[in-house]
Amino acid sequence: MVAAPPAQKKKGSTTLLFWGLVAFLLYGNGKALLQVARPTALGCLLIGVACMYPFYLWCDNKVKGIPVFPFFALTYLWTFCLPLLSENPNVLKYPPLAHLQAALSTVLFLASGTAVWYPMVQGKKMSGPRRPLFSLKPDAADNFFIAMTGVGALLNMYIMGGWKGIPDNLFTTVRGVVLGLSFLGIFVVAYRSGEGSISPQKQRIFFLCLVLNIISAAATLILKTALTLFMLSIVAYLIGGRKLPVLPLLLGLVLLLPLHYGKHEMRALYMAPGSPPTVVQPWEYPAWFQEWGTHALDNLNPKPKPRWAPEEEEKESFVERSSVIHMLLMAQEKIPDSFPHLNGATYVILPGMIVPRALNPNKLRTHEGTHMLNVHVKRQTYEDTLRTTIAWGLLPEAYANFGVPGCVFVGGLLGAFYGYVTRIGIGKPAFSFQTLFCILVMSMALASTEWTAGVYVASLFQSSVPIVGIRLVFMKRQKTPPRLRPVPPVALPGGAES
Repeated sequence: MVAAPPAQKKKGSTTLLFWGLVAFLLYGNGKALLQVARPTALGCLLIGVACMYPFYLWCDNKVKGIPVFPFFALTYLWTFCLPLLSENPNVLKYPPLAHLQAALSTVLFLASGTAVWYPMVQGKKMSGPRRPLFSLKPDAADNFFIAMTGVGALLNMYIMGGWKGIPDNLFTTVRGVVLGLSFLGIFVVAYRSGEGSISPQKQRIFFLCLVLNIISAAATLILKTALTLFMLSIVAYLIGGRKLPVLPLLLGLVLLLPLHYGKHEMRALYMAPGSPPTVVQPWEYPAWFQEWGTHALDNLNPKPKPRWAPEEEEKESFVERSSVIHMLLMAQEKIPDSFPHLNGATYVILPGMIVPRALNPNKLRTHEGTHMLNVHVKRQTYEDTLRTTIAWGLLPEAYANFGVPGCVFVGGLLGAFYGYVTRIGIGKPAFSFQTLFCILVMSMALASTEWTAGVYVASLFQSSVPIVGIRLVFMKRQKTPPRLRPVPPVALPGGAES
């Protein structure tokens, strides 16, 4: 028997991963699909197909490069698709036909993005545009990004421990640079670990820094940050090696997900409004997580209560908390019947978002577009926005501005952007400027589920500054690899071709 080439083996393993994910989703949600109204079930299935199809194209090796758009589209699985089957009251209060209408808007958004992105990255036409190639030396870059992963953990400990040393007027800048490079380091080192390009010793050091980063991030009681770091490393390893790190994935989920059931009690005890900030030192983490775990176990295994005991408020599930489709449902209900379309008002402010506050002291808030949306539909007053931010997301924002045509246009624009960023990184070294920027955009795509365009642009610009600095100071120009040309078939005797 002839062994399959490595590329075919990788293709087979990722395709199997895709169909395994589909089977898992159908098994876990099949009962709910049968119980909800038919328009709701149809809408859920349509979104599921639209958000998973780009991921299928990547798993089946039909597209090249880092799968920025496939993973961006995949975030709509838990923000728009599965919430239709949940018991989220913000979704249930709308009728089934409204669910279907929102689903169709979501499908058009994702389909337009896919239609623009796919021709830019499909394998048959892919050689990658020629660009000047600037890259870091792999060995030194590995050491730097592993160190930045550790520095990210130290910064978390600095914040949670109430340490002093960084001037207040510089803290925001330092925090942004360190966290940006830490996120980038986690992705690129995990990516190279998946490729098998890093020595076992460096992998062990990186794993230790990553674990410390995740633990110190979770200690702040903002579990989403820790889960983001964890999933970022898993996704990067999967992309680099086209194989799923099953054991680390299971261990991480078993250790992190149960904490969700105890975080409300911990926040009530240590993050109550008006109370002084809680200080926890690194050596106190074992006791901190032991207390947290106790609350989680109590909620997972509740003791029987007397009939006269007051009922406790039911905790939201991950899918219910991740829902964004209810904002699209609200926008469709109120716009344009009760309020007019914004006609691009939240996009006009985008150029000002990239101007540093040092150059413009009167710069608008990063979430100004989000606040404009909430004030427009009378969800909040302007004074309310000074205290609380109610997230919207790119798709509901597009609908609020231009309706369904806005959904199609913004989806296509994102597909073009993600396709271009992916295309310029194809065939480039992991530490080239193009690949590092592509990885940065990938992290933005995963994190942008609740962002409006203003938050996206500001975050992308701020996070790009360190990469541009590295490019200007440390990267050396290398020879651009030649374009890949198709190899003509070789004629064999008898008229056959090889």
